Amino acid sequence: MTVVSQYGAALLATMRRDAEIFLSYRFRLIGQVLGVLFTLGTFFYIAKIVRPGAVGPSGEYFAYVVVGVVTTVVLTSALGSAQIVRMELMQGNFERVVVSPVGPVWGVIAVAAFPICWATGFAALMLGLSAAVFGVPLHVANFAPALGVGILGALSLFCIGLLFVAGLIAFKSALGATWVIAALSFLGGAYFPLRLFPGWIRWTAYVQPFTPTVDLLRHLLIGTRTIDSAWLELVKLVGFTVVLMPIAVAALWLAVGFSRRRGTLMEY
Repeated sequence: MTVVSQYGAALLATMRRDAEIFLSYRFRLIGQVLGVLFTLGTFFYIAKIVRPGAVGPSGEYFAYVVVGVVTTVVLTSALGSAQIVRMELMQGNFERVVVSPVGPVWGVIAVAAFPICWATGFAALMLGLSAAVFGVPLHVANFAPALGVGILGALSLFCIGLLFVAGLIAFKSALGATWVIAALSFLGGAYFPLRLFPGWIRWTAYVQPFTPTVDLLRHLLIGTRTIDSAWLELVKLVGFTVVLMPIAVAALWLAVGFSRRRGTLMEY
């Protein structure tokens, strides 16, 4: 068995374990669906008081915000990796990851894989519900490229999540993830057009991967115009991933080594 197949098998085994645990809570999915319907219903009526033409030529604020909410679900899961590792530490499962052949870095990636995949799939379900229940006009033909953009966006955001995991392992604290999620979704244009923000803070929308992700998804799913050209947005998203991934992995390795020297790797 090659090294790649061994690591792949470990990843799939971890995802299978997490999926079985998740599905053992039988009412969790029902609760999530009801929560989504409530959220979509709230924005459906908020959209009725938004002036025509505020978002796009047709004034379809509800379709605009639905894609933003869906992208925020993936963002929350990708940046919530530190909380997942925290639970593994508290339950005593992280020790098995550390001593396994895959090591702590790949182990962290493995334990975060299922929640991110689930969030991506659940986001697709949210889009389906928004179209079926609230009549959001989605471009079904673009679902495949939109899925690719969503996966790439989740990967780039996961790199930021790994930095919080590194902080958790090194200093036993992951404070700030919630604030970063709120800031990225707010300043990245999940709920409002970027042109509404003052110039002194608008630059923050262009230095993080959430903005090109949600911008491309809106372009593909509901036909809005992108901030820059679609190809440039895609290049930005790929660039964020290429730059952030080695930084995040290196930070995680350093955090593991730091905790090992202090003898606190398994503590929380």
